[in-house]
Order: sequence, then C-alpha cells, then structure tokens
Amino acid sequence: MAQPYRAVPLTPGHGRNSRAADLTIDVGTSPQPNLRGHRNRGGTTDSPPEPLRPQVPASIMASTPLSSRQKNRGSPSLSIPDQSFATGHSMSPKSAGYPTPDSASRKRPRPYSVRNSAVPHKGTIVLHPMQAEPDDYLHIPDKNPNKHARYPSWRGCVNVLTLVLITAALMMLFIGYPLYAHFDNLYGKVDPNTQLQASPQVDQMPIRGLIDDKTPMSNRTRTSPQDGSLYDLVFSDEFETPGRTFWPGDDPYWEAVNIWYGATFDFEWYTPEAVNTTTDADGRGVLQITLEEQIERGQYFRSGMVQSWNKFCFQGGYIEASIQFPGGPQTQGYWPGFWTMGNLARPGYLASADGMWPYVYEQCDIGILPNQTDLDGRGPYAALHSNKGKQLSKLPGMRSSACTCKGQDHPGPNNGVARSAPEIDILELQVQTVDGEKGSFASQSYQVAPFDSGYNWYTNKSGYHIYDTDLTARNTWSGGVTQEAMSSTTRIDDNSFENATTPNYNIVGMEYEPDWNNTGSGYITFYANGVPSWTINEGALTANTAAEIGKRVVSKEPMSIIMNLGIASGFQYVTDFNGGTQGVNFPATMKFDYIRVYQKQGTPDSRRSCSPSDHPTSDYISRHQDLYMNNNLTKYVQGTTNGKTNTWPTNSQTGC
Repeated sequence: MAQPYRAVPLTPGHGRNSRAADLTIDVGTSPQPNLRGHRNRGGTTDSPPEPLRPQVPASIMASTPLSSRQKNRGSPSLSIPDQSFATGHSMSPKSAGYPTPDSASRKRPRPYSVRNSAVPHKGTIVLHPMQAEPDDYLHIPDKNPNKHARYPSWRGCVNVLTLVLITAALMMLFIGYPLYAHFDNLYGKVDPNTQLQASPQVDQMPIRGLIDDKTPMSNRTRTSPQDGSLYDLVFSDEFETPGRTFWPGDDPYWEAVNIWYGATFDFEWYTPEAVNTTTDADGRGVLQITLEEQIERGQYFRSGMVQSWNKFCFQGGYIEASIQFPGGPQTQGYWPGFWTMGNLARPGYLASADGMWPYVYEQCDIGILPNQTDLDGRGPYAALHSNKGKQLSKLPGMRSSACTCKGQDHPGPNNGVARSAPEIDILELQVQTVDGEKGSFASQSYQVAPFDSGYNWYTNKSGYHIYDTDLTARNTWSGGVTQEAMSSTTRIDDNSFENATTPNYNIVGMEYEPDWNNTGSGYITFYANGVPSWTINEGALTANTAAEIGKRVVSKEPMSIIMNLGIASGFQYVTDFNGGTQGVNFPATMKFDYIRVYQKQGTPDSRRSCSPSDHPTSDYISRHQDLYMNNNLTKYVQGTTNGKTNTWPTNSQTGC
C-alpha cells in the first residue's frame, strides 16, 4: 500500500546563509513491496522506501542565472554522495533511481564532510550541487587533507623567511648593536688623522697651512731675549673665524676631548660642546672654553680641553698665547691651563702615560726602576725616607728606557734610545696671598722623573734664574710621589680677567731648547705678562748622589699643545661655590686670542712633526690603539698588542 511522505525541511549547515533553510526534500509517494527483513512503521514487512532526493524550489532556480547554475553544478565541493541517506546499505545511483552522472562530474572530488565516510557524520549537511556559493572555499578545507607536497610551497618559504628576518632584526637591535657600540668604543680604531704621522706633519696637514693667513707679518719673526737668536713662525692659529668647532675630525690641528680627567679627580666633564670660536666684546676672534654648572656624565660641571695630540707637535722652539682668564684676580677655584706634553702620552688617557710620564732620563740605573729603589725594595735610603720620612716615588718605572732589552716593546728608533712623555706647564693659574695681598699667579713648571732626594731640585742655585723677584718666586711646592715639579710662580696682571674693570689679555709663553748634542746646553725660559719670568737650565737637572740617580735632560720628545679650563680641589681648594667677588661663578670663560709657535732659523722641518725620524711615535701608537683610545684603562699592562696582553718591557736592570 502506498504511504505518503511529508516534505522534511533541510537544516542549514555550518557556515551557510539562510537560503539553505528554504530547501525542502520532496518525498512524494512510493510503492512499498513486502521484502523480507524490512518492516514499515506499522510493523509489517515492506520494501524499503525509495531514497530521498533533494529538490531545489523553483523560486530559487528561477532567480539563479543559467551560467551561475551551470557553474555551481560543476562545483567540486557540492557533489551528491554515492550512499543513501536512509540506510547503511550500499547502492549505486543507477539502482536507486538517480540519473547517472557524466564523466566530468564523476571526476570531481567530494566535499570534505562526506569524503571519508559512506554515511554523513552527525551534524553534517550534504548539499546539492545547486547550493554552491562563491564563499565556499573559505570554510571548506583543502580537497585532499592527506596529500603531502614533495617540496614546501613558495608562500610557506616566504613566511618562514620573514619570521627569521624579523627575529634577526630584533636581536641585532637589542643585543647586537649594544655589544658593537661597547666594543667599538673600547677597541675603536685610531682616528684617521692620527695615521698621518708616519711622515713629517707639515706634508700631511689638510685644509690650510701651518701658518694662519691672518697672522700679522710683523709677528712672523722674533728675537730671543735669552740669547739673541732669530726665530721664524712655524705654526699659528688666530681663531678669527667664528663658529669653528673642535669635535673629532672638525679641525686638522685641534681636537676637543670627551672625557673625565681622572688623573686629577676633576669636578667637570670635558666635552667638545664647551669649545668654539666666537667674537669677543672688542671685536677680536677668540677660541672660547666655557665652564658651566651643568650635570654631564655624572659630574656637576662641564668644560673643555683642546689638544693638538698627534696632529701638531714640535721639538724645541718658542710657543706663545694671548689669554683672558675666567672670573677675577681673586677668584679661587678655577683651574685654567696652557701646557705641553710628549706625544707618546695622550692627556687624559692614563694607560698611555703609565711608565712614560714624567720621565726625562737617558741613564740606565736605579732611576728607571719601580719606586726608584733596588729590585729588592730595600734602598737607597733617600728613596725610602726623604719624602718627610716617607717613600720618595711611587712611579712604576720607566717603560722605554735607553737599555730596553732586545725584542721588547719600544717606540724606536731603536731600543737604545730613551723614550718618554715629559710635561712643561706654560701656565696653571692659582690664587695666592703674598705680603697680605691676594692675587692670581701663574705656576710655570717642568715636571720630571726620576726625583731628587726630598724633591730638592733647587739646591743648585745656578740651575735656575728669576728675572723679577717682585713678581716671581720659586714655588714652595716642589713635588710628590708621582712627580717632581721644578716650578716658580709669577703674579698676573689684574686686568687679564673677564670680570676685570677693563678686561684685557695676557701674553704667556715658553721657550726651550733640548740638549741635542749632550753638552749640557739645554734650557727652558717661561714668559708671563709678555716678558721672561724665569729660566731653568741643566744645572738643576744634574745627578743626585743621595737618590743614586744620574742627570735628567731637557727633553727631545715631540711636544703637543693642550688648552683647558678645569675645576678641582686637587690643584687648588675651591673656597666658595656661591659666587660673589671671590667665589666661583657660572658660566665662566677662558679665551685664547691666538697661539703661535716659533723655531730658530735653520731648524729642520722634521722638528715640527709628531713622529720625527729620531723620535718616532706613529707606529707605536698604531700598535697600542687601546692605550690611546680607551681612557678607562689606567695601566699599560691592561692594554693589548697584536691581540696579546701587554707585559712590562724588561731592561738591563731587571734582566734581559
């Protein structure tokens, strides 16, 4: 008996829109022959019902363009399953009454939902091909999930490469760059300007000549009041062009350092920002160093130091500068300086000076040994007790003596030439009270080692000469465990200060001649207020029997020039930071109108080089870059040479 079947609504599948809900299954009527093993709902044995066929309502078919229906009909993701909805029995489409698909549709893959099972899983909707939609590819998985490619896809490779690059960039930014910056600062290469010293400096200077075109012709020669010798101008800088700066590479002859000067425990940080050229109130061009009360790198003040180290040096001659000092003549606390140092030590870089400064010695005896004592440290007596009952010297010994062993580290030209880094202070300004009157005095000194017993260099009265005893006197301080100071002080004119009623400039200088032929003819004459102040000769440098040392010399080393304005209690106690007439005020300035260097007529050009053939420095500096570029190093043995840690050179006294 025929049974009518109701039309059953089709539940929408996942990811489908509401159109799927409008589809119904049109069952119609079907005969039910009695077949063994099958019962109808009433319990009688009948034949199984004819399989359900999904039908698309005419309204939808009418609204779908033919081309779209044809396209959807061929959609590979909406094929009709080849199994019955009603039973688990296998039946072919033909036996079930379905039309046989053409060859093209037979090859199309089935949707994922029915691909691996003969009967759809619970909750899965099998759609008629006419239900295909444009967004089916978004929520129907890959045709064949079990398929594995032999090679990775290009898109996958690009994705992985992108992730690798992003990771590498982040690691470089937060790990690589900080490490690079640290070690580049620690072991950075010598500034390219320093590589010019292998040959005479005069041949290598870029931009302009050694002599400033603005130097008046009347100042291009001079006559020495010392012996009447004629001198020619060999270097000058008039600072007439405003706006010059002195960062590394800015200038061929000068460079402002960026360091804390730890040797004297200064209160300020030296920075190139504190130095420039400008025009003074009276219209003259000047180099100006400004000391400010401003925190810089952990220091409460910042100021400037300008050096010609490894750029311009000279051996023997006369150097002169016109300077205006900071504050007033009674202002105690500023530390203006104008001085020279041997090129084998870079000012502010303690490791470069270790064992070099302030030696001026060509002998091979106890004077080159550590602490100026025997190897066992038990004598001589003066070395142990002549400093007011205490040790005379705490120097490490002379690093490059005239008796350095063969094969040991040495600047040259050979191991039999004594090499060092002496210091000549043209001026260091300090406040003193003399005869009840307070004023500013220029301390002018020759720093030497090894030391006389008790630092008593002045016992030989013929060894020095003071020109005007009303203005100049021997300095009462003559040394300590790191230096012996052959020094005198000269009163400076009160109008030489920025806070004076009529501010002016003071001409200071130093004339020196090394003992080139070892005849005892070397000397140093200091100048202040434009005239000679005092002279020291080799009579003050003679051997000292008590200390068991030989004579010292007026150095033959090429000397660089330094200008600086500091503040430190190591040189002179700062009495008042609150300003006033005698206290320090900020900002304070030190101004240089010009710097000029003269040498005796007939002096070889090589003697205005930082690396002359008789006292070379270029190769040694290149081999010990860390000593001259890393001011955190304080000892020679902390540096390296060719990748190996430095060891102190041996000599004939310590054993070859």
